[in-house]
Amino acid sequence: MVALSEEDLSRYLDESVSAAQEAGNLMLECFSRNDAQQSVEEKSTPVDLVTKYDRQVEELVLKRLRTAAPEFRVLAEETANKEALTDAPTWIVDPIDGTTNFIHRQVECCVLIGLAVKKRAVLGVCFIPKLDELYTAVRGRGAYCNGRRIVSSGCKDLTRALVNLHMPSYSRGPKVVDRILGISRDLLAHPIRAMRCGGSAGVDMMHVARGRLDVYFEVGIYPWDVCAGQVIVEEAGGVCCDTLGGPFDLASRRVLAAASPELVAQLAVHLKKHRYSSVEADDYSADAAESEPKRRRI
Repeated sequence: MVALSEEDLSRYLDESVSAAQEAGNLMLECFSRNDAQQSVEEKSTPVDLVTKYDRQVEELVLKRLRTAAPEFRVLAEETANKEALTDAPTWIVDPIDGTTNFIHRQVECCVLIGLAVKKRAVLGVCFIPKLDELYTAVRGRGAYCNGRRIVSSGCKDLTRALVNLHMPSYSRGPKVVDRILGISRDLLAHPIRAMRCGGSAGVDMMHVARGRLDVYFEVGIYPWDVCAGQVIVEEAGGVCCDTLGGPFDLASRRVLAAASPELVAQLAVHLKKHRYSSVEADDYSADAAESEPKRRRI
């Protein structure tokens, strides 16, 4: 296995930053043309979308990363998503996280580039082009936004927390919807300070890292949604774990990012009550059992 020195990590960080900024500029060009909705395709469900720009951005980023470290494995949402996560150094990329937001010209979409070693994130870059915010972290060096050190809010009381949860794209079937609504009802009655729904795992994890949010949690995500965010949140003083409060696993398809361990413990009580840990992809709709979801142009 390749051993990564601090010098190596600094070089890979520079390459990741350059790739993310170049990709972000391509996203901004699309915003100016306002034509993303003309190239939308469905993936696993009618609310799981991809555009030609997702693929163009991914091609650009992977070309840069493969040139920088051709020996590394690659896991990326659109073109390299079948690889199993191993202990080997692996680039983990989401070219446009928050594609639905991107299609609708919402601000909250970003480029995510992470590097994992032994299935643990060691480097992360997130660029939010519409906000011109570049987040970076290397394990052990702190987290930064546009070169300035950032820290999480440190909130320890769920009643004072601004909480973010996502409506799932993998399923909108009755069991899944009831579970999300049940969690929302319990948290609002707890009560928490307020609830938000952003639509980009990467952006929401950056908000936790810099104290704009206190908690974000979701089931159904993939490694490319959270690899960069994990190291940035943790280096900002936050916590990443399983939705039920256990250790975080990049490949588990669930994440809870919080400002403090105390928030994790309090929130996990509610998530355990609703067994918020499984992905029920076959519960998408009444028609799911009759036909496989097909990718089609809309």
